[in-house]
Amino acid sequence: MTRTDRLRVLAEPVRLRILALLQAEELSAGELQDLLGLAQSTFAGHMAQLKRVGLADARRAQGQVVYSLAAVEDTELAALIASEPLDEADRFALERILAARGAAIDSLDADFLPGRNWEGLAQLLLTLLPPLRIADLGVGSGELTRLLASSNPASHLIAVDLQADALVNLGPNVEPRCGDLADPPLAPGEVDLVLYSQSLHCVEDPLLALQNLHEKLAPGARVAVLDLAPHAHTWVQGRLGHKHLGFPDLAALLTAAGFHTVSCAVVHRDRRPPAFTTLLALGTR
Repeated sequence: MTRTDRLRVLAEPVRLRILALLQAEELSAGELQDLLGLAQSTFAGHMAQLKRVGLADARRAQGQVVYSLAAVEDTELAALIASEPLDEADRFALERILAARGAAIDSLDADFLPGRNWEGLAQLLLTLLPPLRIADLGVGSGELTRLLASSNPASHLIAVDLQADALVNLGPNVEPRCGDLADPPLAPGEVDLVLYSQSLHCVEDPLLALQNLHEKLAPGARVAVLDLAPHAHTWVQGRLGHKHLGFPDLAALLTAAGFHTVSCAVVHRDRRPPAFTTLLALGTR
């Protein structure tokens, strides 16, 4: 990777800001996104570019992606990055996050068990599935997409996102396709299972999107929607690009779109503020 390539990437001010934060502290994807106030797909695109040119490293720890500043052999470029100041607002925000880390350790629930996390449980369950043709609609940070690809590599996995940057570095078992989640670029009968994981709330007209999807699926194919129950946190609209504050009846939505054998259940409730509730709805074509 040439210095020119890296300088082009650094021409975007927010990427210099990210590197300034990573100079100060290794940060998880959630912490960085919170500091930057970016929508998930936008944040994922910036991180993909920084990783592509070797300026940021990523590792997995306790079920999440953790970013750090990469070692740069080009001394002049390293000096340029090191000279980027951390502004006062970011410094205070970083101190708040570090304080929250310590508080989180001190306030672990009584039933906390080291090693018990959603990623480990998902890996266990996914390895038991037969090979499937899957479409993941709305990649975001790519965590679920990569998990699906690594857990069941015999499956054919299509990743669809409107942001091209979100479709990079997803792994060799993933076929990326840039397209609208409301009318995904899928051929009729091409997949057995379609996932909307925390992405349907970003679609302008969810019913129309599900109706379009229904038309593309073969009989017996299924759709799974993992999304939020109704909530009053309007900040997610400006900060994360949500168009809907949860869904009051996902089962009715799937039924109206033409799916049958529909079910919907609460699968998670956050114990701490902002205390979102997550729903899982399933339907069959």
